[in-house]
Amino acid sequence: MVAAVPALLLGGLFALDSCGAGKADELSSAQVDGVWKGSGGGRVEFDDDGRFEMSGIPRNAIEFGFIDPPPGNGRLSGRGEWSLVGDDDRSSTIELRFDAAGSFSDDSESTLLQVEEAGDRPKLYFDTDADEGYGYEVRREAASTPAGH
Repeated sequence: MVAAVPALLLGGLFALDSCGAGKADELSSAQVDGVWKGSGGGRVEFDDDGRFEMSGIPRNAIEFGFIDPPPGNGRLSGRGEWSLVGDDDRSSTIELRFDAAGSFSDDSESTLLQVEEAGDRPKLYFDTDADEGYGYEVRREAASTPAGH
């Protein structure tokens, strides 16, 4: 029984460390701001004022929060508001709330983007299956540097 106590403590510390490991896959608002591009011309631009605009995102790449997603199987465009989910400082989930414009006939739709990778080349994906954790991926475009620098 005494030998089991250190094993349980070690297991508990490992579990706590594993929970902290997820923090590496979170982004701050400043890290989200900018242009993100995916395959086939998909593009999402996040502004620091909490607005976004997207274009060329495959229709089947988005799982919508409500019951009337835009029809068809083509590519979507739209704009609206974005926010980090859960924590105002850092999160592994970004919510997009669409305005009535582009592919969206009203402002009742929303969807989620998940952080797949943080770091120097962060990657997001549209969450199409909560059980599987995959979807259409977009990568942050590298910040351009002024000519001559």
